[in-house]
Amino acid sequence: MVRITLTLGLLSLALSALTYSQALPRPESWADCERFAGVVAPNALPVEGNFDKLYMMPGHTFKDGVPLISESKPGDADYNGGRWHLYVLKRDANANRYANACRVEDLDLNDFEPTDKYFTCPLLPRRGH
Repeated sequence: MVRITLTLGLLSLALSALTYSQALPRPESWADCERFAGVVAPNALPVEGNFDKLYMMPGHTFKDGVPLISESKPGDADYNGGRWHLYVLKRDANANRYANACRVEDLDLNDFEPTDKYFTCPLLPRRGH
């Protein structure tokens, strides 16, 4: 429950920033060890259709302090254009084993569980980093 609350807090913060015309949140993600920036976009998505899985370890990060890993990226045939279903690390899983992870193949997917959070956030390549 704590992990989901933290995740909800991050998404609420993103939406609050939009409400008050502040800078849009730009969370970073790994996808196949390529680092991306994103822009969280508020909207009301129906929970149907295709979504990519986005993995998060609330309170912990993956390689180089990046908080998210995507299963797909722009250019992949199965990329769904930035439509995400959020998965979080299970309470009893060891986050330390993922400290250097930068691709979904580095994860044991049995250590992650789906949330009820669906959102859009396009992945933007980070140039010069």
